Amino acid sequence: MPKLTKLKFWGLIRIAVSPFLFSILMAGHPITIDGQFHDWENVEIAYADEAGPWDADFADVKITYDQEFLFIYFSFHYGEFLMQDWNAFHLYIDADNDSSTGLDYNGIGAELDWTFGQRQGIFYFNGGNSDVWQNDLTLRIGPTITSQEFEIAIARNSDIMTLNGAQVLVEGRIAIAEAPPNSDSAPNEPGGIYFSIGEDAVPLPEPISLERRYEDDIRIVTYNTLWNGILEPDRQPKFQRILQALDPDVIVLQEHTDWNEIDDIVQSWFPQETWYASWTYSDLVVLSRFPILYDANLIGSERTMCALLDTEDELGKNLLVINSHLSCCANNDGRQQQVDEFASVWREWVSNDNGPFDLANETPFVHVGDFNFVGYRQQVETLRIGDIENQNEYGDDFLPDWDSTEIVDLFSRHTHKRMGYTWRSDGSSFNPGKLDYVFYSDATIDSGKHFIVNTLAMDDEYLANYGLEWDDTQEASDHLPRVFDISLDPNVGIKEDGIVLKEFATLNNYPNPFNPTTTITVNIVETLHATSLRIYNLNGRLVNVVFQGELETGTHEFQWDGTNYSSGVYFIKMQSGDFIKTRKMILLK
Repeated sequence: MPKLTKLKFWGLIRIAVSPFLFSILMAGHPITIDGQFHDWENVEIAYADEAGPWDADFADVKITYDQEFLFIYFSFHYGEFLMQDWNAFHLYIDADNDSSTGLDYNGIGAELDWTFGQRQGIFYFNGGNSDVWQNDLTLRIGPTITSQEFEIAIARNSDIMTLNGAQVLVEGRIAIAEAPPNSDSAPNEPGGIYFSIGEDAVPLPEPISLERRYEDDIRIVTYNTLWNGILEPDRQPKFQRILQALDPDVIVLQEHTDWNEIDDIVQSWFPQETWYASWTYSDLVVLSRFPILYDANLIGSERTMCALLDTEDELGKNLLVINSHLSCCANNDGRQQQVDEFASVWREWVSNDNGPFDLANETPFVHVGDFNFVGYRQQVETLRIGDIENQNEYGDDFLPDWDSTEIVDLFSRHTHKRMGYTWRSDGSSFNPGKLDYVFYSDATIDSGKHFIVNTLAMDDEYLANYGLEWDDTQEASDHLPRVFDISLDPNVGIKEDGIVLKEFATLNNYPNPFNPTTTITVNIVETLHATSLRIYNLNGRLVNVVFQGELETGTHEFQWDGTNYSSGVYFIKMQSGDFIKTRKMILLK
């Protein structure tokens, strides 16, 4: 007799008869494909696969949708995998919920058999089959690096999901499997994982306007211009419209090798202010409205350089901008060597004052560029937390921020779409991915607005308001511009020792990193009513409420004990009305 399982969805009880029915979806969800997964927390698990002996052992599967995409999430019990390569994972989708049509696979009739590692699929329809590619599905996958969990989007109106326009996708089944032998699948039983799509309308993302949050915020734009694109007559007007709409203070370019003309071109686009250009190292250049005090190459391959900008009046200190264009594609060893080398250079500069030029203590810094992170997650972690892979050659690990913590890997989305990719080439077998990164020191910098510009997703009115054309970003480069504003909140004042809040409160903790307890110190300038101190994990989940109530003027200390929590990054968030202050904490056991 089949096992009966109760599934609760949105206040309703459904009875699922295993193995044929594993989930019924009652509503869609606003999912952002960016390689983060906190927005999946409210999506019910459609199928949970028990741990087994497999090298690639599937765990949880979730399915949901919005008006445009079918979303699929799946995780593994252990290990990390790369979805665009190095695997034999198949995704089977029965798009008409009819086991008699399509490819007969484990009790479903799959119209689509997509092989992730080969980056291609087969569409089975009307007794025939044809090859399909990522752009035929509008396939979006996050993250672009190795991971233990993944999120996938497939366009509901694609030819495959609509059976060449013969239907509207309303229900179906999926299965995920590794190609035999000795391989796992989800579900293990025949019949697939059922899904249905309702008529509910998932709210569209709130558009992000291009203006700064505060007028004096310092805006940085990082952009791979694809083979000196700004110098090409056909593409130059597109870059001009994009950059004029963004109105940056600092432009950080990759794939720009001809430095001789670039500053004159940018100066002609913004004639009201003087622009300064760094020397070009390999294909890297920094352009700035602030005078450039020094610039330098940082690693042997010249794939990472830096420029120190005169921002003393704006930030109280000069701003260091680091620009990288690391080795491409399958050269994982080269990228790892480059980030290892940079981490060692940065360690010596910060710890021993041994760098290309003098760098004041607690200099604000950002590290941006096209990092080509399409392989191992370790390369990101080397930059983010100073985890050096080759310690024999490049020395000990080193937490890279001035307060001996990790730096921030900023996740941004498109202004008008819940997507986080920064590179896209529709003719490639590789689906769009996050190749362009923004890392920054949150010990010295507060983040303002940040976003990715994709003009293809903007409506006509929005484009007209900013003087943009629909295909500007698509035709300018295969990369999209990333925008990062350094916040200069008018509630923030400048002192000799840096940026401090002058009206409300400061928030610190010591020690940091800590094990197992840390002291959280709050210095209140004026009494704050209805104040809360809450601890969140890296996924944004609340793990502890430290305090709720009124805080009077003065210094207050609170203890947080992490004995019952796992090692990792946590955030202490202080909130009183509209005032919010957060601080990163690291629990190391």
